[in-house]
Amino acid sequence: MKNLNKYVSECLGTFFLVFIGTGAAILFGGAKGGLSSIIGISLAFGLSIVVVYYTIGRISGGHVNPAVSLAMYFDGRLELKDLPCYILAQVIGAFAGTGVLFTMIKNIPSVTISSIGLGQNGYGAESALNLALSGAIITEVVLTFIFVFVVLASTVKDEYNANGGFIIGGALTAVHMIGIFFTGTSVNPARSLSPAVVYSLATGKTAAISQVWVFILAPLAGALFAVIVWKLINSEKA
Repeated sequence: MKNLNKYVSECLGTFFLVFIGTGAAILFGGAKGGLSSIIGISLAFGLSIVVVYYTIGRISGGHVNPAVSLAMYFDGRLELKDLPCYILAQVIGAFAGTGVLFTMIKNIPSVTISSIGLGQNGYGAESALNLALSGAIITEVVLTFIFVFVVLASTVKDEYNANGGFIIGGALTAVHMIGIFFTGTSVNPARSLSPAVVYSLATGKTAAISQVWVFILAPLAGALFAVIVWKLINSEKA
C-alpha cells in the first residue's frame, strides 16, 4: 500500500483526461462539428495531459493510459507489481469521468445521451469516414505508436522533464487532429472503455461496446511497437 498515492494520482489524472477530453468531444459534436470542432477537441485532450503532467507527473509519472503504463513496464520504468494497479486505477478514473459527464447531460432537459453521445470511439457506421475494421486497427496502432514513442523519448532524461508536459500534450493534440475523423481517436484503452460501456448501458445500443475491443487491443499493440522501436534505436547506448 506504500504506492497508494501513485494509484490515486493515476485515477485522478485519468478522470481529468476523460472528463476534459471526452467532455469537449460531446460539446463540440465530434467530427460532425467540422474543423473548428476537431481543433477544439484535440486541444482539450492535449491540454488535459499538460495539466496531468504538471500536477501528478512527479508522483506517478502521469501515465493515465494503460498503453503508456504497458510501455513503461517493458522499458523497465514501472515494476510488474505496479502495472495492474496502475491500469485498474486508470480504468476507475475513466469511469468516474464518464459518470460525471453522464450525470451532467442527464440534467439537460433538451438533450439525450443517445443523440449527443459520450465521446465513444467507433468504426464502420460509427466512424465519420465509415472506416473499415482493418483501417481502424491500423489507425489506432499507428497513432498510439507515435504518441507512446514521444512519451518514452521525452521522459527518458531528467533534463527533458521541465518541458515534457508540453511535448506530450502536443503529441496527443497532433494524433487527435489526425484520428478524430477516422475513429474518434482512442490511443488509450481506459478512455475508450468507459464511454463505450456507459453509452451502451444508457441507450441499449450495442455498437460502441461491441467495437471497443479494437480500441483496447490496438493501442496496446501500438505501445508495444513503440517500445520495440525505442529500444532498437537506443541499443548502442546500452
